[in-house]
Order: sequence, then structure tokens, then C-alpha cells
Amino acid sequence: MTEDQQLKRKVVTGSFWVFGANLISRSISLLSTFILMRLLTPDDFGVIGYGFLIVSAIGLIREMGFNSALIYQKDHIETAASASLWFITLWSIFLYTLVFLMAPLAAEFFREPRLTILLRVLTLSLIFNSCASVPMSLMERDINFKHRVIPEVANLTMYGISTAVFALLGFQYWSFVIGVLSADILQLVVAFILRPVKLRFKLEIPLLRRLFGFGKNVMSLGILNFGIRNVDDFFVGRMLGTVPMGVYQLAYRMANIPATNITNVLGKVLYPGFMKIADDLEKLKNGFIRSFRYVTFITVPLTIYIVLITPDVVRRFFPHWNDAILPIQLIAYFGGLRSIGSGLGSIFLAKGKPQLLIPISLFQMIFLSALLYPTIHFWGLIGVCILVNLSMTLSFLWTFIKAGRIIALNIEEILRVVAFPILVSFGLWALIFGLSGLGGPERIYLSMAVKIIVYPVLYLLLGWFFSATPRQLIADLFQR
Repeated sequence: MTEDQQLKRKVVTGSFWVFGANLISRSISLLSTFILMRLLTPDDFGVIGYGFLIVSAIGLIREMGFNSALIYQKDHIETAASASLWFITLWSIFLYTLVFLMAPLAAEFFREPRLTILLRVLTLSLIFNSCASVPMSLMERDINFKHRVIPEVANLTMYGISTAVFALLGFQYWSFVIGVLSADILQLVVAFILRPVKLRFKLEIPLLRRLFGFGKNVMSLGILNFGIRNVDDFFVGRMLGTVPMGVYQLAYRMANIPATNITNVLGKVLYPGFMKIADDLEKLKNGFIRSFRYVTFITVPLTIYIVLITPDVVRRFFPHWNDAILPIQLIAYFGGLRSIGSGLGSIFLAKGKPQLLIPISLFQMIFLSALLYPTIHFWGLIGVCILVNLSMTLSFLWTFIKAGRIIALNIEEILRVVAFPILVSFGLWALIFGLSGLGGPERIYLSMAVKIIVYPVLYLLLGWFFSATPRQLIADLFQR
């Protein structure tokens, strides 16, 4: 097997391991979410939503882009890992202290007094996550995803189980906090067992400067992307209150299932894989097209599936979440488009040009910040969902055009890739939607069964017989 074939196999097999691990752990997490939806109220989700929002904001600068720089690092890997671990750990402790002191101000801003103590406990997760990120980045760099997925699976599994258990015990929104901390501690222990990092008691200033030189652009991009993903939460929480915030948080979580699974897989696998072939433009282009074909084949039908089944499932099993139905359906478009574009960022990173994404993110941030207040004032939560979809569409098109110029993509190649999943998914949606309405309201369970079972079965059958994508994926995974 040639070196190129070995790399392709590593990337595709890595995707398989990460996707499989995500499927198991996210299934547990999704089951936990359903349990929490039955046990907890929108108010509980709203309170913890504030906490997650602030902790995530601080978390953006917890590693200063060092993890991406570590993956990009060409030499002195162990020395760079030690220097990164020292810096990231000390910096995260400083950030925790800052949040501890500023927590009352955050509670006052959101008019939610429960937020003070919640933040002071929840933000401990920053320290655990920061320490675990270094060995996990080293495993990513080596494309060793058999090991890389284990800490994450342990984390998500522990989170799903512990939040559900403590919610059953009556801990309300604190069940989320307990789940996060127990999961992060477990992830930290497992990560260092699988990939130990030898600490060196020497200050490597030149090396830290070089790591930060690459990482600062990644960090800047991360800060902008966080603002884009969460500025709507700030406005919703401040203007509409805790309960609408809880509804919006749940809608975002459910509608982004394609993005949180597929984007996580590709973000971990494609960047180190693309980095190794970044100097060969034709290989980089072919690698992207292949990954884009797999992503669209899965993401497009999954997005339509979420839109199709949400009303029946929520009304039947979670009636106190009826206000979340339309937001879930609308934000599903956002999540699907985010997933489809998940491989684009890896092209810029692999070519060492993350700064090219900054103007796009900056535009998106300004666009949302300028329009969120009047949108919420006049159209409320539904207006926010439509606005974030519009922002995502503009950003996606701009990013695709820039990436296309880097790897010489043309529109015909993209249309050939997306034609099957788009045409078949929407055709099946129209067919299934029509069939499910024939039984009338008295046959709600038959209607649900048609939507939940028939749609994915028909898509998989049509995909197998009329598209080469599933067979190509299997061949890539199991070729020797």
C-alpha cells in the first residue's frame, strides 16, 4: 500500500472510529436529553443555558489556539506538549478565578440570581478540559483515533448517565452541573492514561511564542465563531427571559444533531489528514470532495428527517415543549448547513491560512449583532431562528467561494455531489408527508410510524441502488 493510500485509509478509518464512537455516546446523550425533557422544565434548561453560555465564552480563550498549533507543529513535539500543558493549565486557573469574582455581575445582567453559585461550580470544568486537551490533541495529530475517541466517549457517556440519574433524584438544573464535572474529570484521567505527557520544568519562551503565533489566528477565529453561535443566546436571555432561553437552548441542541455529530468527526479527522497533503493541491481537492460527498449523503436526509418527525414526537411525548417545535424545525436548516460546510475550515487550517476566515466571521458577527435587537423586538424567538439561518447561508456561500479558489473547485463538481441527496431527500419528504396525512388525526401512531421508519428505510435503499456513495464509503473503510 502506497503512502497516499495509507493516509487515505487512516483518515477514512479515523472518521469511522470517531463517527462510531460519537454514535454510541451521542445516542446515550440523546436518550438522556429525552429523559431530562420529561423531568425538567424550560426554566431549568434556561438557567443552565446561561451557565453553559458563559463557561463556553470563557472556554474559547482557555487554550489560546495552542491545541491547533500543537497539531500543526512539525518537530520537538514532546517539548511543545509540555510547554502547552503548563501554559494552558495556569491560564485556565486564572480564568476560573476571574469567573468566580465576576459571577455576581453575570447574574445581575441576566436577572437570574441562581447564576452566581452555579457559575462558580460549573466553571471548574474549564480547568479539567484544559488539561485533557493536550493529550487529546497529540492523539489527533498522530491520527490515532482508536485511542482519541475513548476519552470523548467516556465523557459523553458519563454526562448522559449522570445527568439523567441526578435529575431523577430531584436535583433539577444542578443535575447538568454534576454531569459536566464528573464527565470532565473522567475524560481527563482517561486521556492521560492513553497519551501521557512528560512535564519539563523549563520555560520554553521561543517555542511558546511560535505556538501562539499560529494559535492566535485560530483563537481569534474561535472567538468570532463563538460570538456568531452565541450572540443570539445573549439577546434571547436578556430580552425574553429564562423560559424562552430554555426553549431556544433545547431547540438548538436538537436541531443541531447533524452538526454536533458530523462536524465533530470531520473537525478531528480532516485537519490532521489534510495537513499531511496540503502541499499537493490535487490530492487536497480530491480529499475534500470525497469527504463532502459522504457528509451531504448523511446530513441532507438527516436534516429533513428532523423537520419531518419533530411535531409528532414532541406533541405526543413532550407536550410541555410544544413551543419548541417550530424553532427546532427552523434551526434544523442552520444545523444541516453547518454540518455540510464542516470540512471547509480544515482546508484553511491545513494550508496555514486560518486568517482568511476572520473577515467572514467578522461580517457574520456584525450582521447578527446589528439585527438581533429589532428582530427579537418585532418577531420574537421565531424571528431569531430565521435570522440565524440567513446569516449562516451568507457565511457558508462566502466560505465555499474562498475555499474553492484555494483548491480550484468548480460548481459542476459540487452539483454532481449534492444532486442525489437533495433530490431524493426532498422527494421522499413530500411522499412521506402526503402518506402520513391519509390516515387522518385518529391514526396518529400510524402516521408517526410512517415518518419515523419508512423515510430512512427508503432513503437507504435508494442510496444503495442508485448512488455509488455508500458502496464507496464501505470500500474505503475496509480496503487493505
